[in-house]
Amino acid sequence: MIKTNSVQHALNKLIWPATILAVATILILQDPLTSLLPKTKSIKHDNFEINFAQASHNTQPVAVKVLVATTESKQTILDNAQFLPSQSILQAWVHVDKSAESLLIKNVNNISIAQNKRYKFIGESLERHYLISNKQAKLYHELRHLRNKAAHAPDHIVTTEMALQFIKLCFSLTESFKHKSNH
Repeated sequence: MIKTNSVQHALNKLIWPATILAVATILILQDPLTSLLPKTKSIKHDNFEINFAQASHNTQPVAVKVLVATTESKQTILDNAQFLPSQSILQAWVHVDKSAESLLIKNVNNISIAQNKRYKFIGESLERHYLISNKQAKLYHELRHLRNKAAHAPDHIVTTEMALQFIKLCFSLTESFKHKSNH
């Protein structure tokens, strides 16, 4: 009885500091974990293994929503490409999406942008309203396809070099959209 009480007493004393430490650790590591989880397929430690292969398709929209809320600078995205090339592609695409949407809204009255196939709709609308050249439209759609592969194709491998080229093209297209928006 004494041993049980002393164990319970020790656990009661340790539970609050352990809880606070766990919460603080989660809060500190939230951003790095959020960027890694969409591409995580499994976690293994000794004889314990968790497989996320089926769930990874469901986590992608959450990652995209997080990225939309925090647009990174060009240099940050370029720096991240070395370690997280697929994530960097998604971050660079956010800039293209925002600038394309801005150009469309500024030049087309009362346009409602469909959330279903949003990127395709924006690209086609920019073309239809002659807001971008054929060359820009082709680049936009090719970047969109590459972005979709990076985001959704589980077997698609993105190298650092591919990500760097994609990022440079995204920012080039973004600058041209911004230039057209300002004139």
